[in-house]
Amino acid sequence: MKKKRGLLYGIAALAVLCVVYVGVGQYMNRAQELAKEEKEGEMVYLTDLSNVSSLSYDFDGQELSFSKKEGKWNYDGDDLFPVKQEEVDAIAFTVSKLEALRKLEGGDSLRAYGLDQPIRRITATAEDGTKSVILLGNATGDGDYYAALEGQDTPYLISSALYNETSTGLNDLMALEEFPAVSGADINTITVTKAGSSEFYVKKKLDGKDGTIEWYRDSADQPDNKLSDNSGLNVLADSLSSLKAKSCPNYKVQENELAGYGLDQPAAVVTYTYDKNGSEETFTLSIGSINSDSSCYYTRTENSSNINEIDKASIDKCLTVNKGIS
Repeated sequence: MKKKRGLLYGIAALAVLCVVYVGVGQYMNRAQELAKEEKEGEMVYLTDLSNVSSLSYDFDGQELSFSKKEGKWNYDGDDLFPVKQEEVDAIAFTVSKLEALRKLEGGDSLRAYGLDQPIRRITATAEDGTKSVILLGNATGDGDYYAALEGQDTPYLISSALYNETSTGLNDLMALEEFPAVSGADINTITVTKAGSSEFYVKKKLDGKDGTIEWYRDSADQPDNKLSDNSGLNVLADSLSSLKAKSCPNYKVQENELAGYGLDQPAAVVTYTYDKNGSEETFTLSIGSINSDSSCYYTRTENSSNINEIDKASIDKCLTVNKGIS
């Protein structure tokens, strides 16, 4: 009987502890929420824009202006310009609610902070038409910046985030063409055409041997076509899968401009097939002449309006690896 009574007391005590634990947890959560609300209430913001739909800023003597249409940022100077969406999104996020580290009330005039002749002017407009023009002045020794809203006399101190985000020229905001996201192991066939002559290689996966492959020249139907050493083709496949555009000197090339890049009659054309979502896809890259500083080849993917520059060393590796194929 005593044991039973002791057990009941223990259960009751445990229940009380659980209630206390839950209560303390709820109290702590509410306290944290209140502290957060209090902190947010103490923060000072220069702007309060909902859904920024247009942005402009001046950089290195050029004004860059962007508008958002159907959820996508466009460069106002040329609708065909491929904009790096994440870069402009970051600026829009910063200016939508620009936090001040400090509001400098009762201090010196704007001139004392370099705001009478700002180093940068950023204009942001929300979907509802609300517009804010942010002026950036001198930098502090800590790397922060003085800022003000155009038409107002109150200076603020802000972090360097907005200055850094708008320290990019148009070329830095260009989204480069992306090649297929594949590994060398995903590539099934490779064709290399140079000087009117083509070499074709096909990969065959051996049944019952997980991961074991063989490379063949021309066709996998003839045993004599099997390469004695897979390493050369494996290196070529890996090299092709790692190619990427370094820059884009022309994003709307016309047919009559191709000769200027050596792409009217390419020095080489490389094609490979790969598996994607259960189907076979094809990627073709034409390789033209070397650029002016001999660091890159001009290249073009099939039917693309972009002329891309790819590192010379990466292309050379693809075009010379056949010397090790046997």
